[in-house]
Amino acid sequence: MARDNIRVPFGYEPPDPRNKERGSLWVYDSFEEFTERDLEKVWELADRRNLAKTVFYPLHEETLRRMVKGAFTPHYRRVDALQALLDAAGTDLDYVIERFENKRKKYTPVDTAFRFLEDKYDGPFFVYVTGDTANLLASYDSFEAWIRKLRLLISGKEVGGIQPRLLQYEHRWEWV
Repeated sequence: MARDNIRVPFGYEPPDPRNKERGSLWVYDSFEEFTERDLEKVWELADRRNLAKTVFYPLHEETLRRMVKGAFTPHYRRVDALQALLDAAGTDLDYVIERFENKRKKYTPVDTAFRFLEDKYDGPFFVYVTGDTANLLASYDSFEAWIRKLRLLISGKEVGGIQPRLLQYEHRWEWV
């Protein structure tokens, strides 16, 4: 098969593919106490890493009840509050609120949620979580399989202790 010759001006350098937007940031949280400051941190992170899409993934009450004991506001109220917060922010970054758990209306395991997000959005994948959620994720059996596919971005340093599995894979996560 013959190649087509192309002409380029002298000194032409092709654009660096690393400078284009790529990957997705999954914000995996309950959004129960999500504030404007947290949102600014997410925007800064997505902009600094040049990510193509930011996906907000609010957890359903049933999922939260199985992960953490306690009472939570209904899913639709947390989603509405998050939507209002995002509308007020007025950013030019590409974002979406993923309503997968709202459709299921029941407990969704982390594996199912991450598989759904992996199939729907382009990689590389970054997951923005709180320190407590990161410890919970590290305690699951499937953590080792998922930590190889994605990077954890852990918010704050207010965690009491770090899960041993999280320490084992400390090259795959960082504090934000």
